[in-house]
Amino acid sequence: MNLILACSIACVVPTFAKTKIACVGDSITFGAGVAARPKLNYPAQLGYLLGENYEVKNFGVSARTMLNKGDHPYTKDKAYRNSLTFEPDIVIIKLGTNDSKPHNWKFKAEFSNDTKALILSYQQLASKPRIILCKPVVVAKDRWGITEKVTRGQVSKAVEQTAYETGVELIDLHPTLVSKQQYIPDGVHPNAFGAEILARHIHRYLVTERLESTLTLPKDAKKSSFQGYDCYSFNHQGAAMKVVTPKKATKGKPWVWRARFWGHQPQFDTTMLELGWHVVFCDVANLFGSPKAMERWQNAYQLTQTLGLGQKPVLEGMSRGGLPIHNWALKHPDKTGGIIGDNCVMDATSWPGGFGTGKGSPADWKRHKIAYGFKSDEDAKAYNQYPVNTVEKIAQQNTPIFYLIGDADPIVPHKENSGLAATKLKGYKHLEVIMKPGLGHHPHALPDPARIVDFALRCNGSYQSPSTLPAPSASFQGQAAGWGGGIWWDQHTNINALAQANKDLEVIFLGDSISQSWTGSKQRLAVKGGKRAIDQHFASEWKTASFGISGDRTEHLLYRIQNGNFNGLKPKVVVVMIGVNNALRPQHNAKQITAGIKAVTEALHTKLPATQILLLGPLPAGKSNKDAVRQTLATVQQSIAPLDGKNNVHYLNLWDTFLDQQGSPKPGLLRGDFIHLTPAGYEAWAKALKPHVEKLAK
Repeated sequence: MNLILACSIACVVPTFAKTKIACVGDSITFGAGVAARPKLNYPAQLGYLLGENYEVKNFGVSARTMLNKGDHPYTKDKAYRNSLTFEPDIVIIKLGTNDSKPHNWKFKAEFSNDTKALILSYQQLASKPRIILCKPVVVAKDRWGITEKVTRGQVSKAVEQTAYETGVELIDLHPTLVSKQQYIPDGVHPNAFGAEILARHIHRYLVTERLESTLTLPKDAKKSSFQGYDCYSFNHQGAAMKVVTPKKATKGKPWVWRARFWGHQPQFDTTMLELGWHVVFCDVANLFGSPKAMERWQNAYQLTQTLGLGQKPVLEGMSRGGLPIHNWALKHPDKTGGIIGDNCVMDATSWPGGFGTGKGSPADWKRHKIAYGFKSDEDAKAYNQYPVNTVEKIAQQNTPIFYLIGDADPIVPHKENSGLAATKLKGYKHLEVIMKPGLGHHPHALPDPARIVDFALRCNGSYQSPSTLPAPSASFQGQAAGWGGGIWWDQHTNINALAQANKDLEVIFLGDSISQSWTGSKQRLAVKGGKRAIDQHFASEWKTASFGISGDRTEHLLYRIQNGNFNGLKPKVVVVMIGVNNALRPQHNAKQITAGIKAVTEALHTKLPATQILLLGPLPAGKSNKDAVRQTLATVQQSIAPLDGKNNVHYLNLWDTFLDQQGSPKPGLLRGDFIHLTPAGYEAWAKALKPHVEKLAK
């Protein structure tokens, strides 16, 4: 009896409850217009990203409204009742797009109360879920009475105000697709690639570590709404200040220090608030980064430290805001996480002085001289501590720098300011520059602030490259991808089945369409006596297969490695060729691609500890060495070379097989897209590769 009891106790396997997420919404949540909708709608893709510890369910229904007097109220639908019965831990609400239709929006006065009622119905659940409201996705083309003017100008504002009044969490989905409207083919509904972007944005929001602690702000601070977040305004030692708090702060309480032009083009600030950062403003108008401005900022900084904010803020300066952020960074490198200069002034003689190619501003030039105590123009022009003169010293302090530059700026000419600084810092490893061709001083910022957000996250060490996040592909090209129809999932499933049926595989080619085309998608095994290059060079000595899938990036290989492609296999050699697709559609940079390739080799070594990994990286792409993608991939090759000798990795660069000494493709080896190989290209690749496979497969 005791033995039986002991066995029963010992044999109990602990179970862990999954975090349940209810995705509530309309046709965009449902996945209307998404190829293979059950697999590729945004909640499904969110679930893949979050992994096995989460259960994500889609409760979206097409045409539904937040308004109870709308033509199809969500609260009247069975999906709503099912979402309540689900007892979720997190509720993501994305409604409002259909409310913008004229026959619905005539009831706009009731939108806020109907939203509050929906929120309350979830808050009253026993699970006490987190409630997250989403602002509508961009409307790329006015359709069915749905217009960008109403969804962005009115519905979003109503969602924002309701989030502010109720204190629920808030995500702005508009910027995610505003610059990627090709993924909204009918103007309203994102396709599978658009759904992927939404899923990734929400995923990063959900996995950001949060704190429950809040700030204790001055008692006389006046509270208001800044884009749906609590904004506290007060005076501190003679300077006007604002502190905006996130719904829930993230670890370390990082913050953005906005230098000037409060509230202008706020999409970067609001995204950082989403991610748990604070935003701080200390007014230094008409001080032009002078010592008095720095004194105000020092007082403000000391206050932020008593409030418990992080030690090293990221400094954000538009236009004349470039002067204080650079001067602060120069003087306080230990109190600076990074610099974001947006068409920023770095030489006051250029602006407001007007002694260069710009017109300047006489009134501001006069104020500038007063702020610095200059008696004359000559004194001001002789001053050699403007940021354009000190930026190299800032770089010597290893401060990360990001410049956003309109190359046709007539007000703050970039060749006298941040463009000149970028030239001086050429080769500085912590410098990032986005040049906006043909654009002037305005508009500032970017419609989609993702690149700037990534920079800020890198500054405080919380950035995860998308190239290292295991994820299935959203691809659905069918015949165009050489799959013979279907979606990516079909190919992934087929490879899993192939692996289970051929556990004696010895050599496997892992990669994208270039690896897939060794064999095609239907007969992936090399065949003795076959006519393909893989048949003729590899089939007679080793049981060989291609695990390439068209369109794959590093993150897709990571997912496949972890989800079945190699289960039960013990190959002698895996040949890895990946990276070009990272450089194409998502336009990952060389650092991101390198991180992804490194993650792939590490995942393979963990899965197959005895297998030798022959790492080729990406093959060359483009017509010449001047091609942007070619340059990115060349940098990747240089960066992954040090992986040789680690974790059974053997690095091999075969670019000379395909390029002549001038960097031009050798005749007949590349197809017309200068990416994919011809049959002759595969023959050349096989001959160059085989001796290395022979050496490793012994």
